[in-house]
Amino acid sequence: AVVSTQSTGDKPEMTVVWAGHEPEQFKSLFPWWEDMTETIPATETERRPTPLDEELKQFLQTEYTLQELQERPAGCDPLRLEQYLSDTEFEAIFSMTKKNFGNLQPWKQKKLKSAHGLF
Repeated sequence: AVVSTQSTGDKPEMTVVWAGHEPEQFKSLFPWWEDMTETIPATETERRPTPLDEELKQFLQTEYTLQELQERPAGCDPLRLEQYLSDTEFEAIFSMTKKNFGNLQPWKQKKLKSAHGLF
């Protein structure tokens, strides 16, 4: 993370930077900096410096919509994506409670999750 010296409030601005995609402002903090010869592939979104608060929200979020889960958000257990749905949305999608879903045979759970792009 990079702390901006231009912060105006009590809380400094912190930014997450990605290996192989460091901005010059970050590199200038380290006089001995050497660029990596092999960069790590990253999407356009990952290459941009991200405010730390925004990055942490991804890992603190406990509920997602079906559409968000179909995009496989970071920090979610990919084998239990259905558990991140709200109770209301879960019941609307699967026509049962999370508890009843958990009592199903694993193959039935997989079939239902696959039908909604969650497996």
